[in-house]
Amino acid sequence: MDSPPDRNTGDAPRLGKLRDVARDLFRGGRSADALALLEHLETLGPDDCETLRLLARALQAEGQPLKAIHKLIALREIAADPEMLVAEIRLAVPVAAEEFNDHLAAGRIAEAEKCAAALAALLPGNSAFLNSALSCNVALGRKADAARYAAALLGLEPAHAAARAALLDSDGPEIIEENALDQKITAAMCDGSAIHPLLRLRDIHDLIGLLLCRELSERSVTQIRQLQQAARAIEVGAPAGSEWEGWAKHYRLAIEATDLTAALAPTPPAQKEAEIVFATSSGETVGWHDVRTAAGKLGAEVVFFAAADASYVDLYARWYINSILEHCDVPCLIVLHVIGGARTLRETVKSVGIASEKVIFAGDSFDPERVTTKCYDTPPKRLIARPVAHYQSVRFKVLGPLLRNLGFPVFVSDIDLLLQRGVLDLLQRCADADVVLNENTYSTSAGARFTANLLLVNPTHNADVFARFVGSYLEAALSEAEVSRWIDQFALMQARHHLSRWGNAPRIEFFDTSSDVNNVMYRTYQSHPFRFLSLYHGFDMSSLGAERVPDRREAAATG
Repeated sequence: MDSPPDRNTGDAPRLGKLRDVARDLFRGGRSADALALLEHLETLGPDDCETLRLLARALQAEGQPLKAIHKLIALREIAADPEMLVAEIRLAVPVAAEEFNDHLAAGRIAEAEKCAAALAALLPGNSAFLNSALSCNVALGRKADAARYAAALLGLEPAHAAARAALLDSDGPEIIEENALDQKITAAMCDGSAIHPLLRLRDIHDLIGLLLCRELSERSVTQIRQLQQAARAIEVGAPAGSEWEGWAKHYRLAIEATDLTAALAPTPPAQKEAEIVFATSSGETVGWHDVRTAAGKLGAEVVFFAAADASYVDLYARWYINSILEHCDVPCLIVLHVIGGARTLRETVKSVGIASEKVIFAGDSFDPERVTTKCYDTPPKRLIARPVAHYQSVRFKVLGPLLRNLGFPVFVSDIDLLLQRGVLDLLQRCADADVVLNENTYSTSAGARFTANLLLVNPTHNADVFARFVGSYLEAALSEAEVSRWIDQFALMQARHHLSRWGNAPRIEFFDTSSDVNNVMYRTYQSHPFRFLSLYHGFDMSSLGAERVPDRREAAATG
């Protein structure tokens, strides 16, 4: 049998022409034909980067995301162009992650594990995928595989409880050395490193996140400050407008968002309260005293509070309010804050069209045109035209006044959230807590560890300490020339550390992310076990269906 032709010999031009044919077939919408040709080409030149890249694209188009990931794993070993590989990973990973979520939701754990294992192999430094692979193998009883993923995960996140438990439960637990993190920190701060400056900046970003996701000590505080100093000295030199420049901007803003001077300093005094206008669901203008009286008349045991600009109010307000009116099993008050909506609050009330004594609208005089701070997202979005960070932060700046003026437990949430069942058991479970956070235990990023889409805050002295710090931190961060769009989540991370230091035996608890709130993104509605279903950006609202929540007339009747 003849040996396959070498792509470095005279056969290379012929293989290149065949690959061009495959590319034309793919671009012409004939992905199945392109796939057949590319699979043949792979047997002839298994180490050809362009063939593997096109194969991954064709497999995705043919609904085989897992196979596409395996091709990218092979491509990673030989690719000389990191930007090309990053671009392909960015296209393929979300599709494979969605297939993982689908398998998981359907109870197909073995199939979900295959996706998680492939994603972890492609991105071995991603703690989310390592955690997913670990969880699946634990569920499947595969102790050896679970221990392998646990060891890798502990290398990134030494305090990961589930990983430590998996190692202890394995037949041959590995010893994880505490100095592994110290070695990584030393390497990242070495200015003579051969690592590309952008990768060094990323490593510093990741290491600071690791340290912030653990309890702070005098030593770790020193390490974080040293890492920040090292980051400031790094010159990436990325071309203007390039993907690399976008990532450098993201890492720098995230690194500078860590303000340990503020987090470790005594709690700042309560800020001067911004002027807020209130209106009932009938459009009557009221004040703080009237809102407090309304809550008392209702016998309210909890306040649901969300803030959004007019466009989000128009899109989500009726779903948000109606879901609470339908499912909340304790007396409650709903306060919906319209950002920048003080002068048009009556028109907003009329537009939402829900008549209920349980609903209070609020508005302020925020003017986005006066914001000069530039807000940056992760690539490819990068610079955002709208002041998104300011919008996202309003509810946390109003939280302190809300707690102090009303004196009730408060669910602080995004407006794109649905309540799907009662909260009595949750309130009882967390009655002694000061703050309840939505923690992503699989993330070691300081800006993603706590998702800002849901908090429960009880009216305690410690909660006031938490709220005062968050308000002060955000006020300072939002006045800078540039800000990360994830600044509200950085605020929660540092508020947690601030409360641990300055609170009086504070109790910080966490939602159950398998039942209380979803940290998995769903594009459309299907039956989910979550108490609060976060719709996230890009959710198809039409998939909820008219039967999901009562219409305006039904809401008025239940009010």
